Amino acid sequence: MKLKINRDKLAEIVTRGVSSAPKNSPAIIANNARIIAEDGMLHVATTDFQMQVEASGECELSRDGSTTVDAAKLKQVVDRLPKGAEVTIDFDEAKFEMIVKAGRSRTSFPTLAAEDWPARQYKEDGATFVLDGADLVKLFSHTAQELSTVPNSAMQGVFFHVANGRLAAVGTTGMILIMSSVPLPEGAEEMPQDGSGRPGVILSAETVSQILRLFRSAEEVQIVVNEHSIFVSTPTTRFCSSLLLGTYPNYTPLVSNPCETRIKLEREACASAVALLEPFALKDQGYRLQCAGSDEGFVVAVGSQTGGGVDVVEADINGDVAAFGLNGQFIKTMLGSFKASTIQMHPDHQNRRVLFQAEDEPSMIGVIGMMNISTEMAAGPTHD
Repeated sequence: MKLKINRDKLAEIVTRGVSSAPKNSPAIIANNARIIAEDGMLHVATTDFQMQVEASGECELSRDGSTTVDAAKLKQVVDRLPKGAEVTIDFDEAKFEMIVKAGRSRTSFPTLAAEDWPARQYKEDGATFVLDGADLVKLFSHTAQELSTVPNSAMQGVFFHVANGRLAAVGTTGMILIMSSVPLPEGAEEMPQDGSGRPGVILSAETVSQILRLFRSAEEVQIVVNEHSIFVSTPTTRFCSSLLLGTYPNYTPLVSNPCETRIKLEREACASAVALLEPFALKDQGYRLQCAGSDEGFVVAVGSQTGGGVDVVEADINGDVAAFGLNGQFIKTMLGSFKASTIQMHPDHQNRRVLFQAEDEPSMIGVIGMMNISTEMAAGPTHD
């Protein structure tokens, strides 16, 4: 194998290609990146046995070949080469050595055989559809953030599925839930069904993060989903991952039929009030903030041995809003997930939940479970 390539193009290929490399795997070759040069293309791939990614790019190829080298060291070396430099990569099969040259720089890597690299063999068939990177960001950027991380839980992972004629993603810890959706692309309805008959699969939080990292800027992404795996690809990047097994809980009752009680307010103003008081919320009390409606607006309060305070957000309130508790960190996550300037909160005391919506952002719905509040605070916070 011998080729020439611009350092910046090489750095782009390597950065994407080594993104699934495991850290300190006991199988030494699994820590390596597989490098294949053929048909004028350079391919760099890594796998952690659950996920596999391969990045490709054009190069000036003198001799085909393949090998594997330490993925972390390869990235470190390429990152430190002079920007814009012409890089020569030469694999000496007799010495089992790959040499990287750029200007006066010369670096050698010990190698292991490419045929021994643990490539995952996937059956790439199933429901096939196309999305763009912007749709992936809408679906996954908030459903995976601080959600879907409860180990050994039925709620672990992001539920990627068809709901109400749209393609949706849901992430939850059981006390906070975010659902985002986009128009249903042709072919997505053919996704395998889960145990309750819903077309959809469960993706690990790591899989979702990797998909966003690799494809968030792509114009067009092809997705293939079957009962075992998900494949996401562009002409220069191929990613595949195993799915999480299980049946996702029926979240539908949480996001349907919002109660008539409504608090309409400016999202940034509410976020500022929460940011001011949330540091005083105690961990052993679940970072609880007390909320209620009043004649002045939406009131947020906290009191503890470490201090506290109260703030009021101007709001249009429909109905009587009795006091309730919410996890302050969950409120921050929820308010940060929406982009609309105005949001609506629907406190539902009967079902112990608060539903979040925005008229300007109908593709997203959020829910936070209510927390109990102490007897002396039950009448609601006041603001003098």
